[in-house]
Amino acid sequence: VAFITQLVAPLNTAVGEAWMQGRFQVFEEHLYTECLTGVLRQAIASIALPQGRGAPRVLLTTVPQEAHGLGLLMVEALLALEGCHCLSLGPQTPLADIARAAQVHDADIVALSFTAVQGAPAVVAALRALRRQLPPRTAIWVGGQCPVLYQRPLPGVLPVQAIGTLPAEVARWRSAAAAV
Repeated sequence: VAFITQLVAPLNTAVGEAWMQGRFQVFEEHLYTECLTGVLRQAIASIALPQGRGAPRVLLTTVPQEAHGLGLLMVEALLALEGCHCLSLGPQTPLADIARAAQVHDADIVALSFTAVQGAPAVVAALRALRRQLPPRTAIWVGGQCPVLYQRPLPGVLPVQAIGTLPAEVARWRSAAAAV
């Protein structure tokens, strides 16, 4: 957990700022992303699959306009450590396909990642549309650097502003699921 929250998350911010300020070239940002993707995928593969009941089934992806998937991979690593069954579709999945995949794989949670480059109206519209397509029992968790996620909470959408709070959110989900 500390690797993701205390090293990777701040490093991502620093790399993003360096790119925006012109101190990193696009190829350098891509190289960083590929190296970190390899490390995270290897770490996720080494985590034992959850056994028994109480393991939420989490579908991870981004909306079609969101090409960045590193945050999604960080979330997958933390959720796997929490004993979640994770199914990643990678970035840029059409909303109807997200809804279909959630249904086919009986997802308890759909987790979406958004960067700051996403415009507020597009993010809100996508989340509202997806909420309408999913059954009420399927939770939508959102996170990332997009400010609108935290400024205008939407009904049926849980904003997870700090990646380090994911273990607590999984525990809350388990408590609520056990009460049903």
